[in-house]
Amino acid sequence: MAATTNSLPRVDRVLLNVRDAAALLGVTPWWTRRLIATGALRAINVGGPEKAARWRIDPDDLRAFIASRENRARDLVAR
Repeated sequence: MAATTNSLPRVDRVLLNVRDAAALLGVTPWWTRRLIATGALRAINVGGPEKAARWRIDPDDLRAFIASRENRARDLVAR
């Protein structure tokens, strides 16, 4: 049975590419790919089997990664 567009889940957000995620993190795209490769940053490979990996990152996963790297509670950060 073939899937129809009505049976597919609705996508409410735009996924980030590696370059955009790297810019938000303040690191290089190479380092972002390294975080993905080690499993530190969750990502989705939208490349095909014969193509190079094309990673996409959900903004919620990027927020979770950033939160996991904080060394103190947010309310203690000096402003």
